[in-house]
Amino acid sequence: MNSANSAHAAARGTGSAALLCALGEEHGLPRGRLLAGAGITEAQLADPGAEISAEQEVRLVAALAAELPEDGGLAAGGRYRLATYGIWGFALLSSRTLRAGHEVAMRFLDLTYALTRVSAVEDDGELHLFFDDLDLPEPVRRFVLLRDATAALQLWRESLGRPVVPRRVELRLPAPVDPAPFAAAFGVPPGFGAPRSTVVFDAALLDQPLPQAAPLTAALCEAQCRELLERRVSRRGLSGQVRDLLLRHPQQMPGQEAVAAELHMSVRTLRRRLGEEGTSFRAVVDQTRRHLAEELLVTVGLSVEEVAERIGYSEASAFVHAFRRWTGASPRRWARTAARE
Repeated sequence: MNSANSAHAAARGTGSAALLCALGEEHGLPRGRLLAGAGITEAQLADPGAEISAEQEVRLVAALAAELPEDGGLAAGGRYRLATYGIWGFALLSSRTLRAGHEVAMRFLDLTYALTRVSAVEDDGELHLFFDDLDLPEPVRRFVLLRDATAALQLWRESLGRPVVPRRVELRLPAPVDPAPFAAAFGVPPGFGAPRSTVVFDAALLDQPLPQAAPLTAALCEAQCRELLERRVSRRGLSGQVRDLLLRHPQQMPGQEAVAAELHMSVRTLRRRLGEEGTSFRAVVDQTRRHLAEELLVTVGLSVEEVAERIGYSEASAFVHAFRRWTGASPRRWARTAARE
């Protein structure tokens, strides 16, 4: 499985916010009101180099979704183009095949505007793109699920330069009163009430050559994606850097000494700087393990014993004890509740 971003993974450009504001204005929502509620300025919206937080975009989506019809996310997703994503989009467009572009896309998902957890599994001649939205409240959850899923389909179509129709679409949403706009957006009637939201493609599409392939440009764009992601990570603070180091080897997370050495500082300096950010090494480890455990329990569906091993616990009982401390519930009970939400 390839997976990446979480709902609030990193900073992002303002291209998505501009598209959402334009959609709102078409429905009579003043752009100034949407921006003010999200804490975004007009100057930021006009600056191609400006960045906002994922939380700001969530607030913008919340204001927009509250005023739009229940299928508003479909209209939003159809507006996203490869150029909207800047260097990430150009890396996909210039890739040799759709598979090469897909691999770059998944590697650098934190450079996109996705607010769902996106993952991919290739199995038995099919590619399943999953869009998990466990951390988002309604109506934001519904809006970004539809936006992210239809935007992904739009990017496949644009990359190949021709219509692409999924084999199947399953949505973790109740059936709408009018399913016609959903069928029109996806090209097939979706199934509703699914345990997970997924768009399923014929995996043979992955080996199709892209009409605008340019290997040298693709290599340059990929290098720029890497540099941009590294800059954004460095601006997320020391706790973000520590979290990234822990996630490199989740089964054997490094200790304080090893992390401090990797960051070229003493343990005392590491403790002090984490304290200045209002956290501690133990808290970052706990938070990292908790988020990873939640994702593995629900989006991957592993057993409690398998999750415990994946995140570095030698005994499942120790993991269960820690999970109860984090959430107030056992892993199995938490997973059942999350699956019903």
